[in-house]
Amino acid sequence: MINYINLPFMINDLVVYPEAEDRARVIDFDCRYELITTPNSCTCCTFRFSSRRDPGYKCRHIKALQKVINGEVAPDYNA
Repeated sequence: MINYINLPFMINDLVVYPEAEDRARVIDFDCRYELITTPNSCTCCTFRFSSRRDPGYKCRHIKALQKVINGEVAPDYNA
């Protein structure tokens, strides 16, 4: 497994910058939003509202971080 901390990962229209094993800054490609994301929570409003109705809800930011943690994507050094 690679050390993914502080490496950028492009996943669709998101850039994921892991800061720790379980936390990342997730940024929309156009830099509109910078979110703090963990495998179980996110600061996006979609997660905050949807997780109240569905405690198991995972927004696209959480799913992107999980891909990084699971080694499903490679770092993008051009991001």
